Formats: sequence, C-alpha cells, structure tokens
Amino acid sequence: MENKSVLEDIILETPQFIILGIFGHNNKISESDLHNNTLNLILQELGRLPDKVLIPSEGNTSIYIQEWAESLKIPYQVFQADFRKHNRLAWILRDDRIQKECTHGLYFLSQKSTKLEKQAEKMAKKGKCIFTSSPCTQELVELVSEKPLKVSEPVRKSNKGKGLELWLNQTLQC
Repeated sequence: MENKSVLEDIILETPQFIILGIFGHNNKISESDLHNNTLNLILQELGRLPDKVLIPSEGNTSIYIQEWAESLKIPYQVFQADFRKHNRLAWILRDDRIQKECTHGLYFLSQKSTKLEKQAEKMAKKGKCIFTSSPCTQELVELVSEKPLKVSEPVRKSNKGKGLELWLNQTLQC
C-alpha cells in the first residue's frame, strides 16, 4: 500500500485582486443612474466586489462612488491632485498613480476631449480590464484588447547593453 499525500491532489491558485481605478467624472449623472447604469453592471461583469477602489477627489461621481464603497464596506482611497506643487501636471500625475495601482479601470469620458478615451485604450492594450461610460447616454462599454502583451514580450527594444553582449560573445568564442 502506497502512502499518498492529500496535498498532491490540491491545486493552488493565486487570488485575483480587483483594484478599480476611477478616471474622469460626470457631474450631470444622478446617484441612482450611476448605481443602475454603471456600478451594478460592472459588478455583474466582474462577478464580485472589488478589493479596493481608487477615486479622484473631483466631481460628483467621486462622491457617489465613495458613498457606494462605504455602504458595501469596500476599502477606498481618494487621490488628490496637488495643484500648488505641480500646477497643470497635477491631474496627469494623479491619474498616473491610479493607473499604476489599479487592475481594472472605469473612465467617465468627456464630450470636449478624447484624452481619457485614448488613455483607456492604452490601458486596455496593456491587458487591464477597462470600462468606459459615455458622457451623454451613460452607456457602459468594456474595452477588450485584441492582442494583450505577453509578460516575456519586451515593450520596446533598446540598444543598451549591446556592446557588453558583443564583448561577451567574442570572449566566449576565443
């Protein structure tokens, strides 16, 4: 009789964290519309609550999302844009911090600018799960990358270190 361990049959999986980053805002949306047309649909798509929500400090939607997170006991973090220190770059720096920390994103698109739309497409290409909300109809769209980047695939090629590589090849051949 063989002694077989129970642990051999168990497959361990690392947990998938959901950190939802919010970008932009929509001051024309009501709290109930935000819940019904955006947040509830995202929860249905994700299949569970996010582990954390990253919220910018501006806009009515930020207030509504903060209240929503508090009511569901979801940890959240509000990101301030430091205009005194960074002037016009404050929004960009704040959004960059949120982008680096989040695994999922919700973009409230603007009628006046396509900056957030381009930013959302860029994040989707990096393999993050991105949702966009249109400014007028509040239609929720999930962006899916056609070709997600592989972990081993370099983002850009660099000439750095070529001299060392050539020197090593010549040294090894001798």
